[in-house]
Amino acid sequence: MINVEAQWRKVEVLTVYQLVTAEMQIRGRLTSQLNDSEPFVKVRNVDTQPLLPGAPKLVGIPQGTLNKNYFCAIRTVEAEPPAPDTAMENVGRFCFFQGAGFSARGQVEFPSAADPTMHQEMLFKGRFFKLNDVTVSVVGAEGPALVRPEFYISRELMVALYLE
Repeated sequence: MINVEAQWRKVEVLTVYQLVTAEMQIRGRLTSQLNDSEPFVKVRNVDTQPLLPGAPKLVGIPQGTLNKNYFCAIRTVEAEPPAPDTAMENVGRFCFFQGAGFSARGQVEFPSAADPTMHQEMLFKGRFFKLNDVTVSVVGAEGPALVRPEFYISRELMVALYLE
């Protein structure tokens, strides 16, 4: 196994009641770490933005630990370069995801040669899957929806998934 040194990368993590901005210790690619069996990630320089009444607003917390089981969505602030094994030609499909306390809509990409009847199964291979040009709404949140170039969405919190 290749030893990949951990790096601190700035991330946004959406939970059902707050948006956490922090530096997260990542070894290799974000998707690998999200889909590994370790439930916790280390963070530092943490700020939180409450989305629901009663959620804490934290600023400049030096360090902490987050539980991946409660991530609705996550992204690196600076986009990662494409993985070396990424298919050259992809086809995009509109995806509407209803989660426990949130919803996300955006484009999900599949290799153009993949059978469309297998797309949902392909999304569920890991705990998180990537949506592009995504809009995320938290049920009951005050303020506008989050619009981001990408988010990795947790299938663990799925209520329903729709593909067009």
